[in-house]
Amino acid sequence: MKKIVSLILCIIFAFSFTACGDDSGEKSNHSVDVEYYAKLGQINGLEYKLGGSVEDAKELLNKTTDDHGESNYFDYESGDYTVMTDGSVCVCYKTDDESAGITHIVKYGDAYGFTIGAVSTQLRDTMTNMGYTATEREAKKGELFFLPAGASMTVLEYKIENRTVLFVFQEHALSAAVISK
Repeated sequence: MKKIVSLILCIIFAFSFTACGDDSGEKSNHSVDVEYYAKLGQINGLEYKLGGSVEDAKELLNKTTDDHGESNYFDYESGDYTVMTDGSVCVCYKTDDESAGITHIVKYGDAYGFTIGAVSTQLRDTMTNMGYTATEREAKKGELFFLPAGASMTVLEYKIENRTVLFVFQEHALSAAVISK
């Protein structure tokens, strides 16, 4: 009798795992709703927003300090853009049109629920399961103006309404996420 009860419990246990799958064709349950944040013009966990005030972004970036209480903020011009950064985030705007606000937000490391070093195929598969189609390609010349030059980069590009979300990979490992107009 114990063997029969054990067998029945094992079968029930096995079926409970198979019932957890999602065959509905709907978006998978990823920890961060990329589409939601893309429509807002943001990267989750950051206060910056596309079109937002450059001065407000500069003020926020200036608050980041090192172990000695010194600000980590610095800025530089790259092509047509000014890049403001604290080393972990870049906020960019067209140098000759600051009043138009922020045009690019870059997060180095973890972003949109993906961790730094995530493999490009895993990220693409997760996004595909969520219903998004990517363009996977080599980074275009000048496209990643906010990154140090020299390294060969690939990107997964997603268009969500009038926003572009790029996941940037170096040697197929996630190094940054970008949202732009």
